[in-house]
Amino acid sequence: MKNLAMMAGAVTLSLLGTGCATKKYVAKSIAPVEQRVSGTESKNQEQDKTIASQGNEIQELDRDLSRTKEKLNDTDNKANQGIQAAKAADQKAADARQAADGAQQSASNAKTFAEQGLDRLGRTVDGMNKFSMSKSETVLFKVNDSRLGDDGKQALDELAKQATSMDRYVIEIQGFTDKTGNAMYNDQLSQRRAEAVARYLTNQYKVPVRNITMLGEGYAQPVADDKTRDGRKQNRRVEVKLWVPETTSKMATAGPGQQ
Repeated sequence: MKNLAMMAGAVTLSLLGTGCATKKYVAKSIAPVEQRVSGTESKNQEQDKTIASQGNEIQELDRDLSRTKEKLNDTDNKANQGIQAAKAADQKAADARQAADGAQQSASNAKTFAEQGLDRLGRTVDGMNKFSMSKSETVLFKVNDSRLGDDGKQALDELAKQATSMDRYVIEIQGFTDKTGNAMYNDQLSQRRAEAVARYLTNQYKVPVRNITMLGEGYAQPVADDKTRDGRKQNRRVEVKLWVPETTSKMATAGPGQQ
């Protein structure tokens, strides 16, 4: 635009300088140039407005783009937060499953332990009601005599010590004779021999009478030939048996760590 104005000025100066041009001619010659200059200036102004408008649009687009980026960033942040929350929820669910599995295992173990305990208790109660022989001793007597000898007392000492170390026990005492004499007398003699053993246990070891059963059986169950002297000696006897609950007997047999 500046170049066109300079050209118009130059033409005007040239015409004025020659002195041969008339004002009409000058006006006629300059008018088209001025029109073109004016048109160019109008176009330039329109272009400036267009550029300014486009610049405003660009700025608005930039602002829209910035807002869009902010929204995207916010969306990304929320998405990340959602992912983290989902991971945390998954971890909590895994922990809950693990805790549930642990609780179930504990319950199963407790049930097994209880069942085993009930089974052991049942066996114990059953065993406490069933007795087995733990020890037996045979005490020999002289002919027509119911007094205890030293050998007999020594045998009873060992049995009594074992019995009194337990909470529950029964001592079974059976008196016998050889075939010498009549049956009634032998029954009475065998009873006196059984009573002598029971009296020794209660007096020397404080064995409760309720823990003792005794019976004189006379010549009922000979263990040897009564026709011989040695056989009759073996038949003049008191058999003493210590009975204890089966559970106690098994525990004593198993020993520590095997019960």
